[in-house]
Amino acid sequence: METFLIAVGAMIPMLVVLVVVHEFGHYATARKLGVKVLEFGVGFPPRAYTLYTGKTRVLISSDTRFINLTGPSDIKLGSLVKVSSGEDSQGNLVARVIELPPAGKSLLARLAGKGKSDQDPAPVQPDVLSDSDELLKHEGKVRAVEDGSIVLADMLYTMNWAPLGGFVRLAGESNPAVPRSLAGKGVGTRFLVLVAGPLMNAILPIAFFTVLLMMPQEILVGQVAVDEVTEGSPAQSAGIKQHDIILSSDGRLIENAGDLIRYINLNGGASMEWLVLRGGRQQVINVRPEFVGEEGRWLVGIATRLDNSHIEKRSQAPWTAFGNSFVNTWELLRLVKQGIFGAFSSGSSPQLSGPIGIAQIAGEFTKEGGLQGWMAITILLSINLAILNILPIPMLDGGRLVFVLLEWLRRGKRVPPDKEGLVHLVGFVALIGFIILISANDINRLIQGQSFLG
Repeated sequence: METFLIAVGAMIPMLVVLVVVHEFGHYATARKLGVKVLEFGVGFPPRAYTLYTGKTRVLISSDTRFINLTGPSDIKLGSLVKVSSGEDSQGNLVARVIELPPAGKSLLARLAGKGKSDQDPAPVQPDVLSDSDELLKHEGKVRAVEDGSIVLADMLYTMNWAPLGGFVRLAGESNPAVPRSLAGKGVGTRFLVLVAGPLMNAILPIAFFTVLLMMPQEILVGQVAVDEVTEGSPAQSAGIKQHDIILSSDGRLIENAGDLIRYINLNGGASMEWLVLRGGRQQVINVRPEFVGEEGRWLVGIATRLDNSHIEKRSQAPWTAFGNSFVNTWELLRLVKQGIFGAFSSGSSPQLSGPIGIAQIAGEFTKEGGLQGWMAITILLSINLAILNILPIPMLDGGRLVFVLLEWLRRGKRVPPDKEGLVHLVGFVALIGFIILISANDINRLIQGQSFLG
């Protein structure tokens, strides 16, 4: 039960951070480039808290129709209205329909001292909304009512009850006819908006690494000595012997087993130059790690021990930590690449996890390393999320980018929205099926009591 609670407690805030950061990239870029953002939500509905901001001017014309309102004079400051807007030749939003929701209608009636009566406006005829698919549908609180226009706070921020991530809702994501829509923008704008989400997930590790490197940490350091050499291993072939002390790898100091493991995985498949102390004399030995599919990592075939060990408390100054965060992020990207390359080169498949497996990983890292462990796994998953989202997978950002690039290659000729939508739908079904299969493997691993950390 404790393990389950730790896993859930680690997983939920991690998902919120990763998804909200990703969606913030889409949100900020869209707003900067003139795409209408309708809602930015943390978590998923039902809504717990809402905040309307912004100052969007919407013109009222003689063709504007009203629902639950007799006309502009009924629109009160602070009231929540739903608006369907078109756009004039000057790029101004023009209301085609202004609707007061039923709750607002009841309040208006009470304030006016009247209930349901024959003074209520007649319902809008269907033909008024017949072209609503080409209208911007937005809602907001009325900031001002002026002659011939209203000013709306129609940028909605929400906190929602299901804390499983977040989302951003943009106008006309697949319909270029909608005013100020994403689909109505040029190739460059849509490319930047789509790529901004994965980019934010790639940037997040820099911030987290900076904080981690600034935090005082007790690190066990000493001399890494070879305790055992596996028969037929790369280490044995290279001439490594028991009791050798590994001083450095490719010129980088080895202070503990963690350093050695990191360098082995970073350089898997390539020759490593080790400086070894043997019998009081130093010598250079070249070792080439091999990928072991069962372990899911690069190995040289040695067991080590730490001699003359002691604990040191270390932390880095902010400017040093910030600089090193780029190095660490780049190394993490290389580790992900090395893991995938090693798996395929050895004829095995990379270890994949669905939501259940991710929760297990998050729980194990958090239980072992506390806040630092949680931050470490969040960094790793953020990098993986950035890579996954940029791949040409339908429904994800990379899949949508494919259609943007196709349009650019075809010199502005778009794939019809219905065909693109069908591709994304098929991709979504396939993705859900894949997640179910991976989750079944995650459940099997849990039943067998297997751990990611060994």
